Amino acid sequence: MSRFLLLLLVCACAGSLVDHSGAGGPCPDGKLKCANGCCNATELSAGTSHTCAVAGEEARCWGANDQLQLGHASQDSYVPVKADVPGKVSAIAAGAAHTCAIADGKVWCWGDNTYGQVGNGNTTGPAKPQEVAGLSDMEFLAAGGGHTCAASRSKMVCWGRDDFGQLGNGGSLGEQHLEPTTVINVDALVKIAAGDAHTCAATGSGVLCWGQNSSGQLGSGAASPPSSTPAPVSPALSATFLGLGANHSCAGTGSGDLYCWGANESEQVGMSGGSQPSPQKVRSGVVLVVGGLAHTCAVRTSLQTMRCWGSNGPQLGSAGGEENQDQVQLPPGVVIIKAAAAGSRHTCAVVDDNVLCWGLNDRGQLGTDSAITASTAKPTAVSGR
Repeated sequence: MSRFLLLLLVCACAGSLVDHSGAGGPCPDGKLKCANGCCNATELSAGTSHTCAVAGEEARCWGANDQLQLGHASQDSYVPVKADVPGKVSAIAAGAAHTCAIADGKVWCWGDNTYGQVGNGNTTGPAKPQEVAGLSDMEFLAAGGGHTCAASRSKMVCWGRDDFGQLGNGGSLGEQHLEPTTVINVDALVKIAAGDAHTCAATGSGVLCWGQNSSGQLGSGAASPPSSTPAPVSPALSATFLGLGANHSCAGTGSGDLYCWGANESEQVGMSGGSQPSPQKVRSGVVLVVGGLAHTCAVRTSLQTMRCWGSNGPQLGSAGGEENQDQVQLPPGVVIIKAAAAGSRHTCAVVDDNVLCWGLNDRGQLGTDSAITASTAKPTAVSGR
């Protein structure tokens, strides 16, 4: 996710658009409205200044809406609103200012379409979800600064901005594709993830990355020119989960070891020093990792604790202190953390089936009124209105 995450969007204070698309009245804070009343979130994703979730097999988004990335022609909204995606939503991905979802194997996108990242064959940004033609049986989804990728277990496609080869089709740099183009050299896919202008995939043969590499975010062993050809990180790494930030990358193994590489000016890779162009082991006992502009968060194997590190701000969710400076101060008695997402300068997680967010809230991306809470390091429940 650097250009798009570094961009400070013009503030339009988040309004209080009440979502009437669910059954009944307001839900308890932390729960999301859905057709059946109040539902738990099962998936989370965060863009520059907006956040989205899957709840009750529906897509719900909140925060900035200047590019219609909420899937609703309205103002910014700290109240989660429904994006009208036909079918049962199983995955969601928030890019810089666009959003995509998978429903019944098909991909739907909306919001900013400057580079064709919505995949509708033009550069007009739709207010409502539009289907990306020609895709079926998709399982994985990722959205970056100006590009989007989707994959089944056997095939991966990307579309949108391709100035650094982030689409992975082996073609010339500087292009953009308004419709899906096939990623080469990948199969047996396990996970995919997108940064600002780079992309990675965990496959049966290891982790491969492509795109921008100015900070070593491809993990090739050196900060080198960009590449449109997916190539293994060096040394080779087998992973079961991924998390990409703007210009850094992380991957976790089946045994819980976490490796990170790339930009490290704020120690978002998890160690001191400059950029790290090769995977470095930074944590153990990890089952989930997410990356933002210059911060990283990981859920521990116990599923009861979460740690964040990197750019020092409220997005780390830390109360500070010598011993717990990177531990998110979640409510006491946490049983399980099921999902997480990191935006530019905010972070969210599904904690005991409640959506909690912390960090910058200038556009309502935390799901709370920005006029009351402009930012907070305290994990706060998303509005149930």
